[in-house]
Amino acid sequence: MKRLLRYIRSSLSRRLSFWVVILVAAIFTAAFALMFSETREVVRQEAWNKATKTIEGAVLHIDNTLHRAEVAANNMLVVIENHLDEPDLMFDLSRQVLESNPDLAGCSISFEPYYFKDKGRYFSAYSYNNGDSIQTEQEGTDNYQYFTMDWYLIPKLLDKPYWIEPFFEDAEEGIIVKDIFSSYSQPIHDPQGRVVGTFSVDIRLDWFASTISEAKPYPHSYSVLLGKGGTYLVHPDTTKLFYQTVFTQTMERKDSAITSIGEAMIAGETGHRITNINGERNYIFYKPFKNTGWSVATICPERDIFDPYNKLQRVARITMIVGLLLLLIFCLIIVNRNLQPLKHLADFTELTAEGQFTDEVPDNTRPDEIGKLQHRFYSLQQALRQYISQIHQETERLQQQNVDLAVAYEHVQEEERLKTRVLHKMSEEMVLPVQGILSQSRAICDHHDEMTEGTFAQTVDDMLQDTTQVTSLLDKLMKEAQGSEEIKNEEVI
Repeated sequence: MKRLLRYIRSSLSRRLSFWVVILVAAIFTAAFALMFSETREVVRQEAWNKATKTIEGAVLHIDNTLHRAEVAANNMLVVIENHLDEPDLMFDLSRQVLESNPDLAGCSISFEPYYFKDKGRYFSAYSYNNGDSIQTEQEGTDNYQYFTMDWYLIPKLLDKPYWIEPFFEDAEEGIIVKDIFSSYSQPIHDPQGRVVGTFSVDIRLDWFASTISEAKPYPHSYSVLLGKGGTYLVHPDTTKLFYQTVFTQTMERKDSAITSIGEAMIAGETGHRITNINGERNYIFYKPFKNTGWSVATICPERDIFDPYNKLQRVARITMIVGLLLLLIFCLIIVNRNLQPLKHLADFTELTAEGQFTDEVPDNTRPDEIGKLQHRFYSLQQALRQYISQIHQETERLQQQNVDLAVAYEHVQEEERLKTRVLHKMSEEMVLPVQGILSQSRAICDHHDEMTEGTFAQTVDDMLQDTTQVTSLLDKLMKEAQGSEEIKNEEVI
């Protein structure tokens, strides 16, 4: 990471390119976040609408079929009650119901024991549609006492029509039937209003299952059908059918969400919930049937609902990443190309700092700031080169003057040394005459009374000779000094 940062910081073009990409990435991220947030809500709403329409379509289809069965049974009940004195006609009526309503699998017109005394204890006209043909028989034996079955007892005891919870029919005698049915049963009344039997029509549970299973708004969604007490009547896991309720799993592991959904479905409510099933988030849509008291629920995994959304999000991410990479490459190329003059200026500046003025900065006619900077740097370099040239010339002149001054100084030093030697020599030569003058002057001062005229004259004569000698030496010294001064003036000039 540090290497990458150093690599980016080492170049202005890379820094500018990365900042542009970071800014664009931030804008894109914010825009995509807002867009996908709104899109997710739209997808969720669309899922609710789609699932709701699907389940409503399935429920409407089943309700219409059940309603047709009810209407057919109600119409036939009037005929049955008007022909109670014709027991043999019941077989034709039972068969006629199935011929007129292909959705029905069976039809029973059953009476109380010994209602028709000449028919014996059992009399039930039963017809069964096996898909290829309709079979009719007289059912009821000591092994199969139909008047003890729910489909017979419940409408008789309630004295009103009733949809029977699905039951398994396992007939070993007569017409062999091994299937699961739900029956719409209603009591048969005689002219005195007494219940003398029941009339029921049967619908296969497979038909419910296939109709409900086809209601799949999404690939991995599935539907369940609950009975009045919450028993599973239709479920993808067939081991739960009739033996488990929606509350069974909550007894082993508390799940308030499932319990709440089960209670709402049993209460006949319509709605939707979001909950976890087996660790996966699911959307559950439920709706009751009008007359049966059953309720159907469609379970849609969230991953199915949001699969197109997630795919779009992945494509958008990949597109954004690829786009940012292309933008980075484009910025690096364009910015690097536009900043190339600055790199040249940096190189020329470094060479100039090292004292190399041979390479010239090319002039530029670009109208932007970089072009102006390069043009001004070119002018600066030209002025600097001219100034450096002048400095070099002046330096050479000063160096030559320094050489001349050094030579002159050497001459002056030499003259000073000569003058010092001359002065020293003359001083030595003047010592003896001056001492003579001093001694003669002292002698005259101290012994002039004792001196003879000849001695005095000789002494004065000796003093004049010494004075003349000193004067001669002084004249010579003055001439030497004047000669040195003229030489110095000539050297300075």
